[in-house]
Parts: sequence; structure tokens; C-alpha cells
Amino acid sequence: MKNLFERRAAPGRAGMVKAWVTEHLDLAETDIVSVAELACHEPDCPPVETVVTVHGSNGQHRTWHIHRPLAEIEQTDIVTALAEQIGH
Repeated sequence: MKNLFERRAAPGRAGMVKAWVTEHLDLAETDIVSVAELACHEPDCPPVETVVTVHGSNGQHRTWHIHRPLAEIEQTDIVTALAEQIGH
């Protein structure tokens, strides 16, 4: 029987972004990373942004908005965005 609660790796670019976030923040197996590419309708915002959210197993959640399409996100974009919020 297939384990429905087994963590699976996300395919493609979203999976790469999740792996970079997990590695850089040293997240636990129980933390959840979501990645979404969204249309941005706020003033001075590019038409497409990528939103990364971490839902910690402790109930805490953090969100980063990267003003680039998911396909253009590089590891340095993730490191920079995470560092800006963390304050490093």
C-alpha cells in the first residue's frame, strides 16, 4: 500500500527552489515549503512574481516575494531573499 503521507520531491524548477530553501534554512523534514508563481497587481510590482512560503512544524510561517518568474529564479535569488528577511 502506498504511503499517502510520504514526502515526495517536487519536480522541475519548483522542486529546485524548494531544495535551495530547505538547504539554506536547514529546515526539518516536518517543515513544508510551498512555491507559487503569481500575477502581481500591486503598484510598482512586476507582472509576475514567485512567492515562497515556509510552514514550520512549530506553527510559524514565513513568506518571501521574489519579483521574477519561477523559470528565471536562480539559487542566488533565493539566498539573497532569505538573507534580507533574516537580516544577514
